Amino acid sequence: MTDITQDLRVVAIDNDSYDQAVAAARAYCVGDDPAGFAFTGKATLMFQREADTWAHESFSSTPLIRHVNPVQGAADADAAQTADFLRAVADQVTYMHVPAECQTMQVDDVWGIDCEFLMFAMPHPAQEGGTAWLLVPGPHDRVVSSRQTVQDYQFAEIKAAAKDLGL
Repeated sequence: MTDITQDLRVVAIDNDSYDQAVAAARAYCVGDDPAGFAFTGKATLMFQREADTWAHESFSSTPLIRHVNPVQGAADADAAQTADFLRAVADQVTYMHVPAECQTMQVDDVWGIDCEFLMFAMPHPAQEGGTAWLLVPGPHDRVVSSRQTVQDYQFAEIKAAAKDLGL
């Protein structure tokens, strides 16, 4: 893969444009024009393939945010990132770009992809006057970290819940 645009041709941004956007997001300081604000960081993105076609609606997805790069000048820039904070950032994601690595997934596969990300606000495509947050996986160093079927994933979740309950 050479361009993010090869993923699903929805985000028309090549690697250089992505790198420039990340550099701008990381240079953002509290007090700058809020229109330039964006999150960057590291995440594991979970995708489940639900249809054979190669389209966004063929996947369900969940972002697991691992780290958010701090905003310069923010009062909490040096604070440790709590699980609640990372979950709150992940909960803001309205749309998540499906990376090209997902093309080889079979229906009912559940994969985790570790990557850097850029997350920014945009006008909501379906709600007039609304705002949506788009998460774009970075093109560099994306790694498929887990490959499971839905059944494998559900069984692992049940085992983890049973362990948490002491069973």
